[in-house]
Amino acid sequence: MPFFDVYRKGQGIYSRVIVGIVLGILALFASISLHNVLVELPNVAGNARIPLIDISLTWGLICAFALFVFLGFVICVCVVGLETGIRPIDTSGKKAVELLIDTQAELQKVAWPTRYELVGSTAVVIISVILIGVFILGVDWFVSVIMKYIGVL
Repeated sequence: MPFFDVYRKGQGIYSRVIVGIVLGILALFASISLHNVLVELPNVAGNARIPLIDISLTWGLICAFALFVFLGFVICVCVVGLETGIRPIDTSGKKAVELLIDTQAELQKVAWPTRYELVGSTAVVIISVILIGVFILGVDWFVSVIMKYIGVL
């Protein structure tokens, strides 16, 4: 298999994309958190600045960017199944891709409820929760009245 080739291309696209987006957002949050922790580190080269966005080039920014790139690579290995040439990593990446493909295949077999069934089931759940809540309220009130009567409360 060539380097940087997609493993089982065309299968499990939706689950791969959704998991990739979610993990990418988590990687972005992790990088921002790391930058916020390391914000006090000094500039790299005096007053070096990044041209288009005009911010100071600090060691914290470099570490956060390096973390984001590393996590992006790990996400690509786990979601796309990229070949790295390192057998344990490639095997783990292929297993993760197989899980995503199988997950999408199983979700396509699910018999999703119609809108009418969903509304009916939701109404039953809401009414049941209200009735159980009222029952518990009544029992609690009754027990507290008895406890006050016998002098426990």
